[in-house]
Amino acid sequence: MKKILVSGLAGLLVVVVLAAGCGTKTASTGTTPASSLTSPTVASSTATSSSSPSIAPATNSTPTANSTTLPRYQPSSVVSDTTGSLQLTSPDSVQKVTAFYDKALTEGGWSIVSTSKTAYSTNITARRGSTGTTLSISATGSGTYISLVTYHV
Repeated sequence: MKKILVSGLAGLLVVVVLAAGCGTKTASTGTTPASSLTSPTVASSTATSSSSPSIAPATNSTPTANSTTLPRYQPSSVVSDTTGSLQLTSPDSVQKVTAFYDKALTEGGWSIVSTSKTAYSTNITARRGSTGTTLSISATGSGTYISLVTYHV
């Protein structure tokens, strides 16, 4: 019983010391608050009546929360928009969404680090300055799932 109590107290002491030593971490969850993280901005684009989606350039290169530096594909619905990660769904095909992001990457000055394209999915890793992005596009039963993740390199 004494050994278990000492082990439990030692573990609690480690958690408290770690939480106290990392000013941005919270003792209750051990996670970094979203307000202290940054990711580049996203520019939203609007749907047009033309057959190809429009590309809206990023408004600036200053990192802000809850966005990426690539434009949002339209038409799409937001599944999740968190710091450095944007998840979308679209009724359009993988090929159409891939063509949109290929153009956005090229026009946005991104350097492609790696790419993998099939009829059912596309995965692209790119870099622009000190910003990296990973783009995943995959077929779903009713359209396409789009994942944009941005990070500092």
